[in-house]
Amino acid sequence: MKTYLDCIPCFIRQTIEALRFVTDDPRLQEKIIKEILIETSQLDLRQSPPYMAHRIHEFIRNFTGIKDPYKEVKERFNRAALEMYPKLKEIVKNSPDPIEKAIKISIAGNIIDFGVTADIDEKMVEKTLESCLKQELPADNLQKFKESISKAERILFLGDNAGEIVFDRVLLEEMPLEKIVYAVKGAPIINDATLEDAETVGLTDIVRVISNGTDAPGTILELCSDDFLREFSKADLVIAKGQANYETLSEVKDKEIFFLLKVKCPVLAADLGCETGEIIVKNNRG
Repeated sequence: MKTYLDCIPCFIRQTIEALRFVTDDPRLQEKIIKEILIETSQLDLRQSPPYMAHRIHEFIRNFTGIKDPYKEVKERFNRAALEMYPKLKEIVKNSPDPIEKAIKISIAGNIIDFGVTADIDEKMVEKTLESCLKQELPADNLQKFKESISKAERILFLGDNAGEIVFDRVLLEEMPLEKIVYAVKGAPIINDATLEDAETVGLTDIVRVISNGTDAPGTILELCSDDFLREFSKADLVIAKGQANYETLSEVKDKEIFFLLKVKCPVLAADLGCETGEIIVKNNRG
């Protein structure tokens, strides 16, 4: 997906929120935001939005020397999600269609996205879960998802955010685990999950977890490691969680990809032809 003009204010908001995580020095904040504005003015709109977000956060980390500004946020939401885990499992257990419920739960976890807003708390996660469980998934999309999982020999599941990965675990446990490789980021970027987060929430106990070798949001293939690209190439089904994975992989057509996300942005809603707030299960091949 290309970058739209309406993405640019979001880059600036994201920069300001990230700066407030790393420093309360107004002079340093001013200096960094001015540099980011220069960087934004040179943006190639043919690139995906996560490419610019990667540049912004790389600049902030290098300038401040703080390599993981969102570390406490990630730890907080990993703990909160783990506390919810027994309840989530019970919801799936009591459902006549466990995988449908597990998909909705996984998508609900996508609200834990500090790239979209820093105003996220545990109550918002609970409310989002309730909302997602009430929404309907298109029957054709759900059936196609089930069929693709059944037919696939190798499934690559692309994770998104810390905390959210606990919600993904609920879905993974309704799938053939022996087929699945789960991918996280190679280094900290916003509140995206890394291998440390996967270990914390127990994902490494149930599936093979790998790094994509990069600190960019989403999956920018040209920045990923050779090891990850080999896994991507071998997979006959990719499940991609979250907005950034959609933004970076939506134009890939030589690989079957299912995008699972909650639409939190009007620009993305317009691109998908839906409403903000909807839950999406979308096959890249229609």
